[in-house]
Amino acid sequence: MLENSKIITKKSKGNAISAYLMIFISWLFLFNKVNPEINNSFVKAHTKTAMLIHFWFLITYIIFISNSVFASYSIIWFWINNIITDIIYLFLLVLLIIWIYKAKNWETFNLSKKLNISKTKNVLDIDWDWKITEKEKITIILSYIPFIWYFIYWKYQNNKVIQDAVRLNIIISLIILLLFIYSYNNLVALFSLAYIIYITFVWITLFGIEELITIRLPEILSPNKLYVNTIIFSKYLKSYFSSKKFKSFDIIKKEVLEKNKIELLENEKDFKTKKDFKISKFLIYIPFINLIFLFFKNTKYSFHIINWSIITLISILIITLNLLWYINVNLIILLLFPIMFWIWNLNYKLAYKIPFIFDIYLLFKNIVSIFKTSSKKIKEKKAEENEVSLKPKEV
Repeated sequence: MLENSKIITKKSKGNAISAYLMIFISWLFLFNKVNPEINNSFVKAHTKTAMLIHFWFLITYIIFISNSVFASYSIIWFWINNIITDIIYLFLLVLLIIWIYKAKNWETFNLSKKLNISKTKNVLDIDWDWKITEKEKITIILSYIPFIWYFIYWKYQNNKVIQDAVRLNIIISLIILLLFIYSYNNLVALFSLAYIIYITFVWITLFGIEELITIRLPEILSPNKLYVNTIIFSKYLKSYFSSKKFKSFDIIKKEVLEKNKIELLENEKDFKTKKDFKISKFLIYIPFINLIFLFFKNTKYSFHIINWSIITLISILIITLNLLWYINVNLIILLLFPIMFWIWNLNYKLAYKIPFIFDIYLLFKNIVSIFKTSSKKIKEKKAEENEVSLKPKEV
């Protein structure tokens, strides 16, 4: 009996290893309910891992080879789509070898844990009554729908599920729009269909059995977090290469966050004392039209006016470059993200600066300031020279 158990175990290990080698066939192991050497948690866990790797082989081929994404660009004599495909295939091949080795050593694999996918129940227990109301279920579904999420994003800033759903929504929407801009219509249809299926699955599980699969995405994917981390990292590098005393990353992070908090509170307090205007504030967010608000720059909405004036200038730049055949004019569509994402701040955050966008204004402002300072110094120097030349020479 013991010998028979060892044979079954060895065969199970062999089946687990085979799952990685039987590309697009090993998924049949999941439907086997009879053979104990296949129908066990060890083999099935490795089969699911193999399926995931095989799936990415297929997706990579469909995107970069079949649909030739980035095939129009090259580095020296190598097409970018082939370079990306080779890199991804090499990475996936290494993964296959690693997990074949793990299967050989009887190591199991928790797909949910490795992908950071968590299965949670009653995720919006705001009142801690461990029940999801119908309204809360609808809120979760809306957070997955492109360009609808911004209505609820700020209201649920502290809700991890909503934030993860919105981040996934933004990433998928961005990918689909980029594919649309560059006319990869087949991939647009593929990604759109896959995302619709995912939302439908979430809807069914949430309303049917009150369970939800959430994909946890890092906070750095949030524009605000990305912006703050960029500032922190730049200051950290500056501290490292500076001759002054070196500061640790945690200290710099604390200083930046504290400074941003104080600056925001001071600006909010200052703006509330400034004058308002009667024109509809919503027009501030409409490119080209919002240029009229430059005449109202010294009001409580000055930061918003600056934000969207820069957006308008970016639109003009895209159109200009398109006329010169350098850039795709459809890139203007991407401006929908800042327009939709930050429109909420018009009524709730007067001192809000759009990450990276507002810095363009600060850059222009610094350049103008340097130019004015230089001009002033040149004039002062010329005035001194004239004064000296006008003085009578001593005999």
